[in-house]
Formats: sequence, structure tokens, C-alpha cells
Amino acid sequence: MWRNLEVEAIKVGLDLYYFWNLTPKQFEKHIQMFNENERKRITEVDMLNHLLGKYIAIAFNDPKNYPNRSFLDKSNELIDVMTDEEMELRARRNTIKMGGVINEINDR
Repeated sequence: MWRNLEVEAIKVGLDLYYFWNLTPKQFEKHIQMFNENERKRITEVDMLNHLLGKYIAIAFNDPKNYPNRSFLDKSNELIDVMTDEEMELRARRNTIKMGGVINEINDR
């Protein structure tokens, strides 16, 4: 049975030398991750096809209102600017969350 899985190993992109050094449980994990990645890829392609359909529908039915930019273009969004105090507070919180130590300097 294990010999029959060589083809599957090649399909998921495993080197045969690596495949023959795997345990069945390890191989099963590779297959699970391959299937999960394929599902993500298919979902992404489906979303892009749906977006393309929107563009085609607008271009065909209402060409005067065809968008100048991509629906996904975020460059027009406002960027929230942080003050120095807000940035320092955020850095302190992140340091504490990551288990770091903050040395206080009293020369302010």
C-alpha cells in the first residue's frame, strides 16, 4: 500500500527520498495541509472570479460608472496618524505583552 502512495506524494510536491523517510502519520499531515492549501487557493480563485464578474457587469450594463480604481484599492483610505505619546504607549503595551521589561528613565 505504501508504494501506491508514491504518486500521491509526487502530486503534493514531495521529493521521493523525503517521502520514503516519512512515517505514515507525517505523510497524512502533509496530505491534510495540501488539501487545506488547495481549498484556500480555490476559494481565492472563486473570489477573484466573482470580482471579475462585477467588473464585467458594470462594464456591460453601466460603462459610464465603471470604477477608476480597483474595488480592493485601499490607497484612498485615511491613515490614522499617531502622536508621540500614543506611539510610546503602544510600544509599552507591546513590550509588556511580549514579556519584555521596561527600564524607566527619569530625565524628562
